[in-house]
Amino acid sequence: MNYLQKNKYNIFIFFFLVFGAFISLQRGSNFSDGDSHDVILSFLNFIDFGTYSPSRGAYGHLIPEFIIGFFAYYFGTPISNLVCFLFFFCSLYFISKSFNLKKNDIILFYILSSSNFLLLAENANSIDYPIALFFFSVGIFFLFKNKYLICSIFFGLTIISRANFIVFVYPVIIVYFFYRDFWRKNIFNFLIVTSLSTTIGLLFFIPTFVSNDYSLNFISIPFITETNTPGWYGGPEFSFKSLTTRFLFKIYNIIGIFSCFIFFYIVLIEKKKFFSIKNNNEKIYFSIIIINLFLFYFMPVKTLLLNPFILLCYIHIIKKFSIKIINFIIILNLLQWIVAYDILSIQYKHQNLCFAKQAISAEFRFKILDGNFISFLKENNELAECYSQFMGKYSDVFIKNLPLRLANNAIR
Repeated sequence: MNYLQKNKYNIFIFFFLVFGAFISLQRGSNFSDGDSHDVILSFLNFIDFGTYSPSRGAYGHLIPEFIIGFFAYYFGTPISNLVCFLFFFCSLYFISKSFNLKKNDIILFYILSSSNFLLLAENANSIDYPIALFFFSVGIFFLFKNKYLICSIFFGLTIISRANFIVFVYPVIIVYFFYRDFWRKNIFNFLIVTSLSTTIGLLFFIPTFVSNDYSLNFISIPFITETNTPGWYGGPEFSFKSLTTRFLFKIYNIIGIFSCFIFFYIVLIEKKKFFSIKNNNEKIYFSIIIINLFLFYFMPVKTLLLNPFILLCYIHIIKKFSIKIINFIIILNLLQWIVAYDILSIQYKHQNLCFAKQAISAEFRFKILDGNFISFLKENNELAECYSQFMGKYSDVFIKNLPLRLANNAIR
């Protein structure tokens, strides 16, 4: 009993590690992220034809595509899911160490993050976001230790893994050096980190440049370059109503349908404590939170884009608020695993699961639902069947969650 009491937090962490692994393996090819199969196809195209084709028909992210594709090809999609989840799990450690959480607080951070089922489950897909988050967190860790060469390498890998993480990398570098006697001592280090991070990041986009016939047509910048979609990277059209409703709804979901009430209390009632910023570390993670919200407002598509926001909010809450409030959030997060509610009845343009969801209308309607975990266990293989339509000769082994290389053996 004494051993269990002494190691209760470690036991919780081990439980959530096992649980995350279970979600990864159980999910297999039934990805909740519609881009996962496209990331894998980029690697398969390289295996079959020896040419690089960026995923999503855009600029691609070469390193995650090859990491994820390698594990899916040789070991199957359950293992590529698990690898991505482990990247996410390790990033929690580097984030907590970077922002000076004590040992018990690090464990609490793991529990708080893992109790958020949506955060946990979305990072158990074969997708590039958790890989980018890992490189970014390691880059911050070494930046704070003044290891400028190492942090530059990891910031460069961050940009390669998710180009939109640029909006986090450069502000972190600027804020860090600005508050460290920038002009007198650190301007040289600042220039080294920014230039080296940029060079490494751009270096791995050379294959994308080549695959686009040595043109920059793959670059899509809102308001500057022409695009066939009304919004930013598949997002909704640029109108206040369209952006704001999706933004608020997805923020509400990632915070938690029960935990959001605690967040409202913290931000509105305890606002002096919540918005008090005392040191350089807090200025850095607050700048990331604000930038993340600003970016997401204009592209409210995937909740995975909010990884930095929700994780750093948890860091801030652990630093500023009592254990009672933290435990309350954990309990409410866990409650959502079992039971949930819905306040909106949303109509989508396409009812077919194989099409991307595009909301066209919504009306308020309260309804009690199964919790996230129960819903996950009840999922069928419909999404995997949708994705299999794009997998060509790999379709059969893809649906069966087998190593994709077995498709070549079957053909022979």
